[in-house]
Amino acid sequence: MIGVIGEALIDFIAKGTLGPSVPYDSVVGGCALNTAVATSRQNSPVVYIGKISGDIFGQRMLNHLIESEVLFDPSLCAAPQPSLLAMASLDAEGKANYTFYTEGTAVASMTKAELLAALQEHTDLKVVHIGSVSLALEPLSEVIISALQSYEPKPVIFLDPNVRPDVITDMNALRSRIEEAMDLASLVKISDEDLLLLYEGKDAKKMAQSLAREKQAHIILTLGRKGSIWYTPEGESASMEIIDLPVVDTVGAGDTFSGGLLSYLYERDCFGKDGEIPQLKNLSLDLIKDALVWATASSAITCSRRGCDPPRSEEIRSLLSSL
Repeated sequence: MIGVIGEALIDFIAKGTLGPSVPYDSVVGGCALNTAVATSRQNSPVVYIGKISGDIFGQRMLNHLIESEVLFDPSLCAAPQPSLLAMASLDAEGKANYTFYTEGTAVASMTKAELLAALQEHTDLKVVHIGSVSLALEPLSEVIISALQSYEPKPVIFLDPNVRPDVITDMNALRSRIEEAMDLASLVKISDEDLLLLYEGKDAKKMAQSLAREKQAHIILTLGRKGSIWYTPEGESASMEIIDLPVVDTVGAGDTFSGGLLSYLYERDCFGKDGEIPQLKNLSLDLIKDALVWATASSAITCSRRGCDPPRSEEIRSLLSSL
């Protein structure tokens, strides 16, 4: 089983690039929810672990999880706090810029006891995905990290910092929290923009390579239209160009990339077989290259559709067979 911890929200996406006066579409989103949906649509078993409001937006999120065959914990649903909302404006290339409304929301109210209770309902967790807005909110980031530090048996941790400047009040504190999460993680997917925000003035590629060595983790660096590079702890690397489909918007592109990686590696027992203690293994350079191809195709299809609408496995295979 794959676990995804973090935020579910409603994205209000601008219809056009003419500024704040344009009308907005609303879609279900959030890094954790998007990643869980992307993983499930690729036929891997996944549970979303996060608090969901009992308001009309929360009900919409639950319906989306059900339709996408993502498991969730009823004990974390119907919270009295309101849903987290985000406003996304698009630039001329379809890239989204976000404003988040987080204060007093259901997502931010999850306690360590609630999270541990949810984790203990799923004793077959092989890998757990964390990151994004949930690691920028206090006390939620402390809740997530401390819960995973104490939880047994420890799953493989997949970290996506997905830094959101709009919710950061103290960059130094966030950097410390992300580095603490990196100490837990075996896989880190991070964009060049994230690295430059966390480590201002550094070269993104050199920094990613250095982190792979220092943290003894696999670092997957995404470079927007320049593709991606996977750095191993042993000093090897593999790169992948983008698959250049027409771009409608980039909403959920990184989340779908993560979901593609999670599913691809899970289905090849890279987190251990059933009954085994979770551990990251079997990552040959050939498998890493194939995983990057699969994740890149997943993300490209999402970018060709409005909002985060991750593809099914058969769509990915069809795209790859046509290249």
